Amino acid sequence: MITSNKQGTSLVELLMFLGFFALCSGVLIGVLAMSNEQRVRQQTITDVEQEGMQFLQMLTRRMRSAERIILPVAGSTGSVLVLQMSDQSQDPTIIALQTGSVKVAESSTVRVLSSSGIVISNIVFRNTSVSANRQSGQINFVVTRSVPIPTGGTYTRPFGTSVVLFSDDDPGGNSCGCAVPVCSNGWLSWGYCEGEVCEDVGEVVPCD
Repeated sequence: MITSNKQGTSLVELLMFLGFFALCSGVLIGVLAMSNEQRVRQQTITDVEQEGMQFLQMLTRRMRSAERIILPVAGSTGSVLVLQMSDQSQDPTIIALQTGSVKVAESSTVRVLSSSGIVISNIVFRNTSVSANRQSGQINFVVTRSVPIPTGGTYTRPFGTSVVLFSDDDPGGNSCGCAVPVCSNGWLSWGYCEGEVCEDVGEVVPCD
C-alpha cells in the first residue's frame, strides 16, 4: 500500500506570510493616502485658480466699461474702487473687501461675493489715469484656500492686471450731480441718482 505524507504549513511560514501581507497592505495604504492628498491639493489649486480668474475678469469687465474711475483718485492707490457708470442702475459701482469676501454696490444695491473656503485679501486698486479722457487702472489681490487634509496647509496665489477704460468723450453718469463718495470712520458713504435727485446710501461698505 502506497502512503502519502504531505507536510502542512508551519507556524513560521504562516507568520512570514502574515508579516509580508501586512507590509504590502501598509505600503498600499500609504500610496493610496498620498495619492488622495495629492488629488485634494490639486483640487485646491484648481479652485483658487478658477475663483481668482473669475474675480479678476469680473473686476476687469466692470472697470473697462466704466466712464470714470472716481476712487482712488488719479496717481493714488486704495482698497476701494468707485466707478462712474453710464447706466443709472449701476452708477456708481463700488467694490470693496470685507473679512475675506467682496462687497459690490451698484447704485443703492449691495451684494456680497463669496465662495466657500476661498479668502480674498490684500486687494489694491491703483488709478493710473493720465487725464479725464484717458482713464486706466491696476488691480491686485491675493486668493487663499486651506488644503483640507490632515497635514493642513494653504495654497495662496496673487492675481493682478492693468485695465484701460473704453474712451468716452460724452459721459452720462451721475446726471444729478452727487458728491464724490466719502470714507469716514472706516465706512464709505455715497449718493446715487433717483431721477434728478441725489439720494444718500447708508454706511454699508468698509473703507480705509
